[in-house]
Amino acid sequence: MRIFSIKNIIKAVLATGIILTLFIYCASSADLKIYLVTEERGIILSENSGRSWSSFNKGLPDKIEPLRLYRAGNYLYLTTWSSGLYRSEEASPNWVNISSPDFKTRSIYYDDAEYRKISAFNFDPENPDSLVIATKHTIYRSENRGDTWIKLPRTGLHERNYITALSVTGKRIYAGTSFNGIYEFNGSRFTHAGKNLPGEPYSGTLTFTEQVTSLFSDKKMVMAGFFFGSGIYSKNHNAKTFQYTAGSEDKVKHFSVDDISIINGKVCYASGGEFFMSDENKKPLPLDNINFVIKNASERYRIVSATVTSKSSAYPALSAVPERTDSSKRSETTGGKNSIYLSVSAVRSNLNRYIKIANETEINAFVIDMKDDFGNIYFPSKLKTVTEIRSQRNPVNVKHILKTMKENNIYSIARIVVFKDNKMYQGYNSRYAIKNRSTGKPWKGTEHEYWVDPHSEFVHDYNIGLAKELAEMGFDEIQFDYIRFPSDGPIHLCNYTHRKDNDTYKSEIMVDFLKKAKKNLNVPVSVDIYGFNSWYHFGNWIGQDMEALSRVVDVISPMVYPSHFGRSFYMKGDRAGRSYRIVYDGGKRAMKLIDHSVHIRPYLQAFNLLSPTWGPGYINNQINAAKESGLNGYTLWNARGDYDTPFQALKNK
Repeated sequence: MRIFSIKNIIKAVLATGIILTLFIYCASSADLKIYLVTEERGIILSENSGRSWSSFNKGLPDKIEPLRLYRAGNYLYLTTWSSGLYRSEEASPNWVNISSPDFKTRSIYYDDAEYRKISAFNFDPENPDSLVIATKHTIYRSENRGDTWIKLPRTGLHERNYITALSVTGKRIYAGTSFNGIYEFNGSRFTHAGKNLPGEPYSGTLTFTEQVTSLFSDKKMVMAGFFFGSGIYSKNHNAKTFQYTAGSEDKVKHFSVDDISIINGKVCYASGGEFFMSDENKKPLPLDNINFVIKNASERYRIVSATVTSKSSAYPALSAVPERTDSSKRSETTGGKNSIYLSVSAVRSNLNRYIKIANETEINAFVIDMKDDFGNIYFPSKLKTVTEIRSQRNPVNVKHILKTMKENNIYSIARIVVFKDNKMYQGYNSRYAIKNRSTGKPWKGTEHEYWVDPHSEFVHDYNIGLAKELAEMGFDEIQFDYIRFPSDGPIHLCNYTHRKDNDTYKSEIMVDFLKKAKKNLNVPVSVDIYGFNSWYHFGNWIGQDMEALSRVVDVISPMVYPSHFGRSFYMKGDRAGRSYRIVYDGGKRAMKLIDHSVHIRPYLQAFNLLSPTWGPGYINNQINAAKESGLNGYTLWNARGDYDTPFQALKNK
């Protein structure tokens, strides 16, 4: 193992101009404890620069998915994905679950529900007994180390905001969000905390702020780190504008700033699984002896997060979250599928034409409508509900279609539109339609959109029953579309009469449905979602939480059509390259959001709409971007089944 001598440290100091005593203080091996949260051994601790590791798991259940460890005073806190929050004394390890029952998920199927993910946690550096915690869309505070919790009011902070970072100093609480910037809590309501944070212009005056990943505040100031590069920004509490403070955009591009602290006036932070200190030019100086230990350990363990603390001082813990690239959870059969979408009318009239496209290009899968946007069923279903709501419509010869596809080695995907369903909306006297809060009548969204209540178990069972029939007919994969709540029209008037608990997150009901579907199906399951879910956590807006979905389904298909983003979005750079930039960053960000855990198979734009540079190059830009961002497959969408231009593009690849 490489040992850093005083001589080497002095050389580094002289080269960088950093104060000698500070560098030794931040990076001295003799004074540090290094905690690793690992997939194999849970939490392990080294007090000798990684030469040996001991278990730090006493009191933890066997089945637990730990996320990150924090040190506050003499106590350690462990956040988890679905097991709540744990506390232990550092000197006498014995973990105790200090979660409130209110932290648990709301489920219509599971009485013994899991805990919601702890999406943010922090403590007051001046009073370590004061804690704040977020379970995605809800914030709680404790003044007694987590013995009791109080839910904070969300006034001023819309429920659709996903809380990604927190800090607390005295009565001042800051909440970082996934796309809407930073809010400050004044004791009764939340207000925007300041301007000039990094973000992406969308259209007009609308700009999405980069997802906040870390916050640090003390008596004077607040500092923020972000999800996808951008460095660190800060401001004094009473200032209105944030300023760039530290980090290098080149160094941290595509990496989160995981944690921030100030030590003797210098900014120390973690990014990309490594630890840095900002030099006098705001550039990152790696803390090499710590980084070396963690890199060496990563060759033996799959590290979820790493936390460094000092044994002999009040030096606050700093945590790094390496980007994980483990693909062991992915379904082998769903990878490498390059598909085209086909409506039933397209299949009826031109199946041989599409077979030819597949045989002459890299296309090896078809997505075929079996239940469309109006609830029409296009296969011979035996379900009683199909007859009762008259959803059967001129079924195709599924047996012949699947036989022909298999003979040509084409993977078959059955598309089922779930919660946008006019047949079910009209059926049973509109019993399962979303209701209008003011009139009590079925709610109407935009023209030709009819939505049923996502909370209805009957609606769930109907769609799962259809999926089971299609799987039994021989489809290789079931793809659920419109797996969401409505987004257009007077959605403030939506009344979900089948909802059992008003505190249910919209994403939780989607997960309930998909868990039940997976349990009843013996083929892979995929879902179509809005493309913006690749950029930010939008879980409680329309219910599509990519992170949560990745824990249930086999494939996620974000619709990243460049034409469907605002006119200002990703316009930096040449116009012809915009389609590449959108799909590439969409792929990179999506895989990071889900820790590379399942396949991302994006829907790409194969139609000419608001696309001045349309042509074969436009298609190839998207396909190349998907591949070069690390994705393993794609689907081309053309509602009419017109794939002449994509065929031209694919033949030249």
